Amino acid sequence: MASGISLTHFYQHMGVSLALWILVIIAVLIDLWDGVLTARTLGQRVHSHKLRVTIRKIGEYWRFILMGFVADTVGILFPFWAWPYLSIVICLAIIGIEGKSVMEHAKKRKSHLAEVPGMVKEMIDCATEHEAMDILTRIKHMFDEENAKYQHKDS
Repeated sequence: MASGISLTHFYQHMGVSLALWILVIIAVLIDLWDGVLTARTLGQRVHSHKLRVTIRKIGEYWRFILMGFVADTVGILFPFWAWPYLSIVICLAIIGIEGKSVMEHAKKRKSHLAEVPGMVKEMIDCATEHEAMDILTRIKHMFDEENAKYQHKDS
């Protein structure tokens, strides 16, 4: 190694970078897990497409992380570049994106719209027209509640 570069500084840079990479992979896996949970909660079919999308997403994130790592590795040559700053910013942004995705999944799960497929099944199984109309009224009420939430947020 060059005389101006401390071995401790190099190990610190590599250790922080490795920890960041692991955190990004964990964030992506949490998003996958949460997406599968949401699909199951909503009664949607879970298939291998989600896994392929996740692997593709990790590949895209990896390219950005590597660009930051290369820039930070060059930064080791300068004494003021104590930490892999660019890698930290990129990884925090990626973790933020995955966190936003998890929040969107949670919103979908909490929505009353997840109950609609079960209600439609109940409606099909109804013995009388009156029972079917009651279920339709419940569905309409749920949609009205959901619309009111979004209209209230827009005001």
